[in-house]
Amino acid sequence: MAIKSRYEPDEARERILDAAEGLFRRIGYAKTTIADIANALGMSSANIYRFFPGKSAINDGLCRRMLGELHIFAESFVTAPGPASQRLENMIVGVHLHNKTRLTDQRTVHEMVAVAMQENWQAVEEHMAHMGVLFGQLIQQGIATGEFAPCDIPALAKTVGFACCGAFHPTMIAECKPDTTEEDVRRLAMLLIRGLAYSDATVMPLALAGDSA
Repeated sequence: MAIKSRYEPDEARERILDAAEGLFRRIGYAKTTIADIANALGMSSANIYRFFPGKSAINDGLCRRMLGELHIFAESFVTAPGPASQRLENMIVGVHLHNKTRLTDQRTVHEMVAVAMQENWQAVEEHMAHMGVLFGQLIQQGIATGEFAPCDIPALAKTVGFACCGAFHPTMIAECKPDTTEEDVRRLAMLLIRGLAYSDATVMPLALAGDSA
């Protein structure tokens, strides 16, 4: 049975992703087959292959969709009102809690995410680059308001992202630091913010060449 003609290709792909996510959550990624996904939708496996070349491609689609949801969430801190320093702190804590709740607390979901990250590093690199842009925008806003010292924004945005890896990475949250608390992550954010605000270039060279410290 084919996907009904009333569904456009993009909608059909979303239905397949929805069905796959439900099965991955319920029985796990490794145990789910293309036939299981097809049966859940009342169609043949051949129809699944019309839209995805295999199960890993479906999982990649789910990973990208989850990252897209995370990006929308993270972007909300960049456009929110209030001091940039507070919004940066809230963003770091918020992304940690989002990833912990959405991607690691349920074992089957963590398995799905871990496989997707191993099989498609490109999506992860694109995600890291996007988060770097958001960090950079917040740092730029903080410099404009005098909260942060003038600095090489791309370099410091990369540094903030690197520092947050342990708080953001699903595998590190789930396996390396499962006892990390919200307070731990907030202290990390506050430490980073204090560093961004510190203007003594002899201690921490944040200023661009030619800028005054």
